[in-house]
Amino acid sequence: MSVMLKKKTFFLKNLGSILKIHKGRLPKTKAQSLAEVAISLPLLLFVFSSMIEFGFLINTYLSLQDATRAAARYYANSVPFEIENEGLPTQKIIFENQFPIDVANFVIEVLEPEAEGYAVRRIEVDGTRDNILVSVVSVDVDEEATPPTIKTITRYPVGSEYYYRFNNPPIPPSAYNDDNIIKYMTANDSTPVDAGLLIIEIYYGYEGTIGLPWTQPFFSPDNPAMLYASTIMPLVSAKP
Repeated sequence: MSVMLKKKTFFLKNLGSILKIHKGRLPKTKAQSLAEVAISLPLLLFVFSSMIEFGFLINTYLSLQDATRAAARYYANSVPFEIENEGLPTQKIIFENQFPIDVANFVIEVLEPEAEGYAVRRIEVDGTRDNILVSVVSVDVDEEATPPTIKTITRYPVGSEYYYRFNNPPIPPSAYNDDNIIKYMTANDSTPVDAGLLIIEIYYGYEGTIGLPWTQPFFSPDNPAMLYASTIMPLVSAKP
């Protein structure tokens, strides 16, 4: 057998071992690494920026919720009524129309703090797009009935379902119509009782914070995402 034939035979016999040794260990080239980065980087940027934008959206919603809660807590002990001819048979309860205005302005002040060095990010309410609704409700229950039933739901000022801060059409609906008030008073099979309620709602158009091209279809000044937050609080002075 010639030397050349011996080398060829040796090579063929050991080809499997050679391939097994080098399997999965082929060195990467710089071009391959750059191609992988070029493919994955846009996707990573999209995911990362989307997470940041979603975090800003959640933070904005929580700020709206906190503002309605702060206003509801502050005004829960207020008395937005006056009695005309007190003690006489013709006495009349008069609702102070300034009350819901003050409540709505309080919400705006919490969202747009003017104090210097205030750490919270300002959330500017746009009067041409956003709105704040304030409802003062008196729930009269027939407690002698079995089971007790809600007789009347009175809203103040009388004849108005709620107060709205900005007169920009269309006026958003309140989530607390009479049917929902009844559901709230009887939730979890609870027995309704006479109650006064202060309800604060806010509709806010979120325009986005980062403003990157791929977030524009979801959040932009021309196409804001409408956020809604509300708080309902007992108002003792409105109790029948």
